[in-house]
Amino acid sequence: MQELEVPVLIVGGGPVGLLGAFLLGRRGIGVLVAEKHPARLDAPKAHALNPRSLEICAAAGLPMAELHQLATPTAEGAMVRFTTTLAGEELGALPYERQDEAVRELTPWPLINIEQPRFEALVERAASQLADVEIRRGLEWLSCDELGGVVISTLLDRQTGEKVKVRSRYLIATDGAGSNVRDHLGIPMDGPEVLQSNMMIHFEADLRPIVGERPGILYFLFGPGQNGVFIAYDIGRTWVFMHPCTYDARIEDMDEATCRAIVTEAVGAPAPDLKIRGVRSWVMSAQVARRYRSGAVFLAGDAAHRFPPTGGLGLNTGISDIDNLAWKIAALEQGWAAPDILASYDAERRPVAQINMGQSLVNALRIRTLQEALGYGSGQTVEAEVFSARLTDPDSRAKVDAAIAYQGDHFDSLRLQLGFAYGDALVADGTLPVSEFTPKAVPGARLPHLPLTDGRSNLDLLALDGFTILAADGGERWSQFCADIAAPVRFMLERRDFVVAGGDLASRMSLSPGSALVVRSDGHILSVIQRAGDENVALDEIARFARVGATVGGMA
Repeated sequence: MQELEVPVLIVGGGPVGLLGAFLLGRRGIGVLVAEKHPARLDAPKAHALNPRSLEICAAAGLPMAELHQLATPTAEGAMVRFTTTLAGEELGALPYERQDEAVRELTPWPLINIEQPRFEALVERAASQLADVEIRRGLEWLSCDELGGVVISTLLDRQTGEKVKVRSRYLIATDGAGSNVRDHLGIPMDGPEVLQSNMMIHFEADLRPIVGERPGILYFLFGPGQNGVFIAYDIGRTWVFMHPCTYDARIEDMDEATCRAIVTEAVGAPAPDLKIRGVRSWVMSAQVARRYRSGAVFLAGDAAHRFPPTGGLGLNTGISDIDNLAWKIAALEQGWAAPDILASYDAERRPVAQINMGQSLVNALRIRTLQEALGYGSGQTVEAEVFSARLTDPDSRAKVDAAIAYQGDHFDSLRLQLGFAYGDALVADGTLPVSEFTPKAVPGARLPHLPLTDGRSNLDLLALDGFTILAADGGERWSQFCADIAAPVRFMLERRDFVVAGGDLASRMSLSPGSALVVRSDGHILSVIQRAGDENVALDEIARFARVGATVGGMA
């Protein structure tokens, strides 16, 4: 049996696992990624990277210009349309998230749409270039035991049939919704397992002549014909049709002829170059793992939570999971972390997942209000005569228009994307609509974005390891505070190290003059220091994550 030893074993080579390898490798931590599939699956899957995910990617050092080149053009991914068929009558339309220039007041990276395989390929290439990262495909995880602080995993090389034993200090399960690691650990999932069954038909076709002047990223189809959702990853090439089906529907029955007939009917016009690339069944769930940790084994991404796709929160929540976990593991490996730093992972990330799962479920249920306005019965079907009457009667049509407008929060969840927070800050904003986001410089929240005069964001000032102290003009005295932190610290003083465009740090953050912010390497505020004595509170907060005492690696 081949035996390997590595600080971190990541099971699953999807986007969350690969990003985790990159985040750890950038910090000099050895990682082995074990992916059971010999090659990347080409089904497009997720399509949206929200602003917070892009901020994480930028902070990690991924090539952002290339990432944007691979994305769907903004003009083609800016709308959600409700239609009878792709070529048929449009019932209404809504903006898809905030991709305009106005959102740059809140983030340097507005949401983009990108095929998941393209994102995975970019991250995998970046991770593979790091000396501390190894990615092995065709390596299937089978089981593990934890002995004496070491996780001993048994894996199978699916090409050679050889067993492989891997000893690691940490194991991160990013092996998807049907996680073998989670099942092996016996961690249950809380929430409904089956909400709806679907067939995903992946096809290629140039549908620009059909779409015409109605480009969009999502097309929701209603009426007596085919119902479902088109995802236009690339209007001229790559599409998916999400087709609802019965729970006992068989993938064997979805041959090419059947798929072509379904897609053609849903398009509502001939598509001469139509090519069926693949089909698979999937079940919509709304679940969160009861715990994210078992000893030195951690769950992240879909292994930790299963969301309805309504809202695009699944992948993005996973990206924030791995960002939260990676810096904490690195802190332990680098020797400056508090012993129980990893206990905060579950405490911080599970509440966020529960909120995002709840919103995704609400979004899925919102669609039913539109079905009701259109005359759907209990079987979620509608008679042609009833459907036509609802669209031609002025009073009924007004209710349809109102039901479409009601879907707004489904496609505008900026507070969940940028406003998620840890601790009391999360609770404080929990009653606000998900579309309302007001940045706040409070402990637990993401550091609010401020543009700098040199064209950067204040988010670009944060250190990859340790903590960053952003001191407002007049806050020089807080540099002495660094000496009490036994962790890497970067001290950044306004007007010496950065200048805020259109104002100053204190006024833009609603702080007292001469204040300072202690920020974690994942961009979340740890403490706010505004007056004498606040530094003692800050040290107590820091002590939850790092040792205090003589500084190690302070950068004044």
